Amino acid sequence: VENLDSQQCWELLRQVSVGRLAVWVDDHPDIFPLNYAVDHGSVVFRTGGGTKLGGALGGTPVALEADGVDAASGMAWS
Repeated sequence: VENLDSQQCWELLRQVSVGRLAVWVDDHPDIFPLNYAVDHGSVVFRTGGGTKLGGALGGTPVALEADGVDAASGMAWS
């Protein structure tokens, strides 16, 4: 296990476009797969009205999880 700095994290996030968004709904987390893009230090995604949008705009913390594998080295990241 290797801890990454924020610059390394942004570089890895730019390499993939599918992740999982965790939002807090009522008293539990809800997790949604989504397509995203990195734009000038922000993660952006398109969604309609509903739980994802409400959770993202609700003022509570959210989390994005993404992962990938370097084909040349076989190293995985998350």
